[in-house]
Amino acid sequence: MVSPFKNILIVGATGSIGSVVLQALLDEPSFSVTALQRSSSKHKLSPSVNIVTIDASYPLEALVSAFTGQDAVINCMTSLAVGDQLRFVDAAVAAGVKRYVASEYGLNNNNPEARALNSVFREKGEIQDYLRSKESLGMEWMSIACGMWLRWSALHDFLGMHIKEKKFVFWDDGEGWFSATTEENTALALVNALTKKWEETKNRIVWLSDFAITQKMLLEAIERIGNESFAIETIDAVDFIKQQQAAVAAGDPFATYHLIETGFVTGKFGGHLEKEGKIMNDLLGLPKKSIDEVVGAALEAVKGL
Repeated sequence: MVSPFKNILIVGATGSIGSVVLQALLDEPSFSVTALQRSSSKHKLSPSVNIVTIDASYPLEALVSAFTGQDAVINCMTSLAVGDQLRFVDAAVAAGVKRYVASEYGLNNNNPEARALNSVFREKGEIQDYLRSKESLGMEWMSIACGMWLRWSALHDFLGMHIKEKKFVFWDDGEGWFSATTEENTALALVNALTKKWEETKNRIVWLSDFAITQKMLLEAIERIGNESFAIETIDAVDFIKQQQAAVAAGDPFATYHLIETGFVTGKFGGHLEKEGKIMNDLLGLPKKSIDEVVGAALEAVKGL
């Protein structure tokens, strides 16, 4: 059976995951790819991409116009703006889009403790709730939960890694488990879901994990592969959460970033995806990735800065 998904529109095509997803979409010959780009954006996209520009406020009427004729809308917008997706979902329904792929790419945002931890997890979960409420109107949805990207994390001093400083920060004992998937496998899973396994991925979370790891395991791999020793700091997760939530309440948006990090590394908020659902890497034909391979690539990425 031929896939029903041919015309694909991507939102956030120049972002950290959006740029990888865009390339994967362009590499799939059966797709006709369009990128939605804000009129204020300074980023240049490939000339092989159809570009639709839109005001930065994302007016509903303009979104409906942009989505009309598209089989799937893939949202890769930044985490701190995911609440804007309610309008995107409404526009996709009005435009007759077959499937909406939420900007998710993280842990289990249906976990009540995750939603209580920070606004990003809460809003991502609420978008899932909203998408479920639209199933009766005929639009499918899909959400990719892939844990964390180690290369991105190494480049952004995330998951306790501070590679340039040769420092590593443990939350508590560093034994919390979390899942990790490469950016490339995340994007390939999305493409293969739409081209090969669209029925199996309809109206559901697609759980991905190349492997699960702890902070201690991550540091061991970094030190061994890089042949360097790191200074270790330790923070108390409970106290840290209280401090960062108070900082958010006081108007510090960057504290949300620390709470997102905490959600993964502690292993207590739905980030160990093997415990949250059935991992679909094999179903979606994703290549196997080892910890050493992925950590080595992350270290090389940092060296290239």
